[in-house]
Amino acid sequence: MMIKYLSVVALIVFLFTFANCENWSVNVGDAGNKVFEPPNFDANVGDTVTFNFVDGNHDVVQADTFATCAKSVLPNAFSTPVYTGNAAAPSTAVWTLTKAGPLYYYCDVEEHCPKHMMYATINVLEAGAALKVPGVKSVPPPATLKTPTPTNGTAPPTPAVSSAVRTDKQISIAVLCGALLSLTRYFLI
Repeated sequence: MMIKYLSVVALIVFLFTFANCENWSVNVGDAGNKVFEPPNFDANVGDTVTFNFVDGNHDVVQADTFATCAKSVLPNAFSTPVYTGNAAAPSTAVWTLTKAGPLYYYCDVEEHCPKHMMYATINVLEAGAALKVPGVKSVPPPATLKTPTPTNGTAPPTPAVSSAVRTDKQISIAVLCGALLSLTRYFLI
């Protein structure tokens, strides 16, 4: 009986974590400036960050320390090709936040990082932790995914996340409620 109870508790915690994931938005090259907007914000493990390339030629490269303008030595470090910004229909890249701790990133195009200080931070908190400085929530994506075209000839990153995952919490909450009803029935029978 104890194993059954612990399994149910673990499932509920997992479902609540899934239901609470957010998709945050960062504009790259906003309003003709060499910036990430917002430059710093909190997010939770399991959240995603969508980088919208809205102006200029930019990329996003993960760093190990803040403002160093040096690519992370991690084997799976996040990076994108260089994209040409388009505010009307921006190319996008999505970063899934998988572990707690600060994530540093910068633009590696020309002198954008060292000269224009084009770097930023995401403070990733444990799943479900309260955000002190939340970012900007991303607008739900259109039904079809657009594959961005990089400017440097490299292959684009795999399409971010399917719209079913990013659409929002309505589907997640429906799944959560269904699972809770099933668990209640399981204990009553």
